[in-house]
Amino acid sequence: MKMNIKKNGLRMHVLHLVHGLGMGGAEVALFYYIKALGMEEYDHYVYCFGPDGPVRERIESLGVPVFMGKRDSIKQPIRFAISLFSLFRNLMVLIESKHIQVIQSHSGQANQLAVAIGRLAGIPAFPTVHSTMAFINKGSRWDLRVYLKKVVDGFIYRMAYRVMAVSPEIKEIVLKTYGLKDHKVLVLRNGIVFEDSLVGPVDLKKEFPISKNKLKLIAVGRLVPLKSFDILVRAVAIVVKQGLDDLLVLITGEGEERLRLEKLIHDLGVESYVKLLGLRHDVMGLMKACDLFVIPSLYEGLSIAMIESMACGLPIIASDAPGLRDYVDHEQNGLLFPVGDHKTLAECILRLANDKKLRVRLSRGARECFEREYNMRRNVKTLDILFRRYASTR
Repeated sequence: MKMNIKKNGLRMHVLHLVHGLGMGGAEVALFYYIKALGMEEYDHYVYCFGPDGPVRERIESLGVPVFMGKRDSIKQPIRFAISLFSLFRNLMVLIESKHIQVIQSHSGQANQLAVAIGRLAGIPAFPTVHSTMAFINKGSRWDLRVYLKKVVDGFIYRMAYRVMAVSPEIKEIVLKTYGLKDHKVLVLRNGIVFEDSLVGPVDLKKEFPISKNKLKLIAVGRLVPLKSFDILVRAVAIVVKQGLDDLLVLITGEGEERLRLEKLIHDLGVESYVKLLGLRHDVMGLMKACDLFVIPSLYEGLSIAMIESMACGLPIIASDAPGLRDYVDHEQNGLLFPVGDHKTLAECILRLANDKKLRVRLSRGARECFEREYNMRRNVKTLDILFRRYASTR
């Protein structure tokens, strides 16, 4: 039996299922979902069946327990089957012991697992699609796994009570890809919970004495090819050659591209201008100490880092890529440049460096856009209503 009315005064028991706890957008969004829903009417539990990471500490700081599990690769079928059985058993025990009423999951494998376990346990599951990356075929056209995944995902999304998409763009892609009815997919726009008075700017002069009086740019994300940070580095080399010497570019994040980026920075002779900071827990403090935010990605979902930069009032320079072009309003809250075009990116940097009035106007536009579109305490009301409507009466 499902409860179809708001359960005034009763606490909700929600299980959040995720495949990893690194600093990816979906994982950080999970933290903000929990923070926005709050603890007064909710008991939150997080189960991760993949790599641990720094988001775990952020979630636990809210007083939310995080349970870690494991699932082996399907490349080892026997071990995979055993680990999957163990994972299902552990989740069923957790659901029963914590009286879980609703499951929300975040991307890919977590979505598949959540809907399956929800059906077994008789509770509603709401898979959440965070990125357009899920719909990009990275394999060979003859790779049967590509088609199998699409079939499995289509089946899973049809079984789900509702599918959550973090942007209207992603909703349209899900509808088109899987042939779902419009009412089946709801938009839960990404956002953050931002207490402006609690986040102050990092004192960059302590870490980078050369930063005083420089134009400071920041970029945030995993050091992987799709983030295209090499485009930013190449743009910086052009900007410096054209005479903009008072420049400091901070790139936060870790990943497989670090060595290649370090070599590129060295080869282009911009070591004194571009700094790779690694993983940081003070990203918004760094943003508040900077002047511009740059996001040169090949594609995005609805970038949490971009939203954080808007909250800090940073003008945005973004690639005209899926997941960015619909949210960066050219000449209003930022500037757009063609994907992969480091020369035009350099022109954007130079333009903003030389036009303080434009920077101020774009800064105001970015902050207004955040307040209007990406305040998670407001956006999460959709999720709260959905949970209460479909929650199991366990």
